[in-house]
Amino acid sequence: MNRFRRITVLAMALVLAFAATAAMADEKVIVFHAGSLSTPMEKVEKIFEEAHPGVDVQREAGGSAALARKIIDLGGACDVFMSADYMVIEKILRPAEADWNILFSSNAIVLMYSPQSKYKDEINKDNWTEVLMRPDVRWGHSEPDQDPCGYRSLMVLQLAETFYHDKDLYARALKHPERAVRPKAIDLVAMVQSGAMDYAFEYKSVAMQHGLEYLDLPDEVNLKNPDFADQYAAASVELAGSEPGKTILAKGEPIVFALTIPRNAPNPKRALELVELILAKDGGLKILEEMGQDTVGPQTYTPGEKIPAELQPLMVK
Repeated sequence: MNRFRRITVLAMALVLAFAATAAMADEKVIVFHAGSLSTPMEKVEKIFEEAHPGVDVQREAGGSAALARKIIDLGGACDVFMSADYMVIEKILRPAEADWNILFSSNAIVLMYSPQSKYKDEINKDNWTEVLMRPDVRWGHSEPDQDPCGYRSLMVLQLAETFYHDKDLYARALKHPERAVRPKAIDLVAMVQSGAMDYAFEYKSVAMQHGLEYLDLPDEVNLKNPDFADQYAAASVELAGSEPGKTILAKGEPIVFALTIPRNAPNPKRALELVELILAKDGGLKILEEMGQDTVGPQTYTPGEKIPAELQPLMVK
């Protein structure tokens, strides 16, 4: 009888141990992030999973605005939200779906191309608008209503019209017969690589990460330099809002990426641990710097904004 009890107890212990292991293996943290963050976040994911055995980081890359609407409209489960534009968090997720907004990185819009691109040996900072407007040049950008890189591309064209004194450049660009629009900026990489597209507006970091050639645009139009913030503000694009029928006016300003933990995050504990890694100087920020993105802050959008205590030491004073 005692032997039977021992066997039963042992069997139950094994079952419980197996269940605990399975539960641990099933633990996940869900990240929605801008497509432009795919390569650095792949590295962050690997580091985090090695430090937290049994935790699976599940990433979904896409246009920041489209991912934010997935949370708002479809109730998409998300533990960490990383946007290519801090205003996506401010205007779409807050205050209903997020309590805070941390700025962490910057970027610049460049004109990406490949060895097959037409006129690649001719294009430069002075003539790129003229080259793009040639009827045989295939160029594109991402969808403005879904992806910040899309509306920033349109802002760059507006700013270029003024900077180069190129009358009606913006209107002519929108009517160009070979202009293509794709859901997110990362979709354009394969098109340029394959030769299906000659030029694409893209973040500098993405062009670098994929080994593509690119043309640096003047600071007056590339949305990178804070010294030109007032000048950037002259550009604007009307976008779909957080509710059907409503619109948002996006105004030009220096590019700033941001993140938050949504209010209804399924795994807030792991989400916080992941954000700590992303914002660590020797962690995610170092990875971003190595891949072409400068650090901003980290700092809250609004000074004195209430954030988790664990993140406060990571903020720039």
